[in-house]
Amino acid sequence: MGLIPMTSAFVIRHSPSAIRLWIETAHQSLPRAGEEVCGEAVRTFQTEECFYAILASSPQGGTEGAARAAATAGGALEMLQAGGAPDGVAETLISIRNSLFVIRNSTDVTFSILQVLGGDQAHLVECETMPLCLIRGGEVAFLPLNEEVVRGRLLRECRFRLQDGDYMVMVSQGYLRPRGWGWGWGDIAVAVRRWTDTGCDAGELMGALMRTYRRLNPEAPRQDVTVVAMHARPVRTATVWTGPPADPAQDEVALRKLMAEPGTRVICGDTTAQIAARLLGGDLELEPRPEDGWAEVPPVSRLEGVDLVTEGLVTLGKARERMVEAKRVRDLPRRGDGATRLARALLAADRIHCIVGLAVNPAQAADAARTVPLRRAVVEGLVHDLRARGRLVSVEYL
Repeated sequence: MGLIPMTSAFVIRHSPSAIRLWIETAHQSLPRAGEEVCGEAVRTFQTEECFYAILASSPQGGTEGAARAAATAGGALEMLQAGGAPDGVAETLISIRNSLFVIRNSTDVTFSILQVLGGDQAHLVECETMPLCLIRGGEVAFLPLNEEVVRGRLLRECRFRLQDGDYMVMVSQGYLRPRGWGWGWGDIAVAVRRWTDTGCDAGELMGALMRTYRRLNPEAPRQDVTVVAMHARPVRTATVWTGPPADPAQDEVALRKLMAEPGTRVICGDTTAQIAARLLGGDLELEPRPEDGWAEVPPVSRLEGVDLVTEGLVTLGKARERMVEAKRVRDLPRRGDGATRLARALLAADRIHCIVGLAVNPAQAADAARTVPLRRAVVEGLVHDLRARGRLVSVEYL
């Protein structure tokens, strides 16, 4: 029996209380004058359940300072991933004799550790570094920091609940004194608040901070400088269904999985689109020809309930090519073809789920025996590229 067109079984939207927060991050470092390498290190890691950001700074610049900072930041990340809490990780880093890490003369490395669990439970620990700047609701928020001296090092600790729209900034000590100006933490916080009033993302905020530093200090910096910008917002998701399942009985299963997606829904493949239209009781309508034509990429269709419907292999391959030179969505070509729109949808998402049908078209097989669909190899290449960009990607074969 066919599916009822666009019933509630297919339109599943999360309630506001179920919204998961994603933390955009962007960071950049500048080495001090006379050095090619910055003596500071940033490490970030994110899944659906956790987020970590670490900024470590060595007072010594150059290669040795970079190694010490990297060892501190890397060691902190490893301990956090192993289940350590930020305060315990900080104490371990201070008492560096712990057998897990041997960092020579590293007791003077300063660091900030931010952990977010469950989407909004934040735990911050700072060791003799600049306080985190938090902008909430268009205002500078002052965190209730607790101070403690541990083995002669000053630690600040705070737990708070992250909210949608929060901006956070970590800067190293070198950012404070550009060209001898009285540019302190309060000045930075006010500037960040003004920039975030524009609704910028993390990359734009980081860029504004670095441009300001260079404007105030056009000469080479006397100290290493690092900026880490973060923006909390709802996670953006996308699901891509490409290829009919090996067993036609799984067609409805694949469609249900696609339509349960609360974010962007994409179908890649003419046969796949025809299956979806038949089961939904909808009509596939060819979109008007875009101004830049269809020279490289086949046409795009429309199907109610699906955000993008494209051809399969050619479009998938071209979308991967489009992303090679693009770091962000706005770096993509301003085109309306299916490949560019697919690349845009993928780069805009934080979490991507791919449903890949394993039905084999003998004319599009990846092996001599014609048992492996070529689309599988194409999708795996695309998945590899997306994961390298920090996207959370899962793949399901049917």
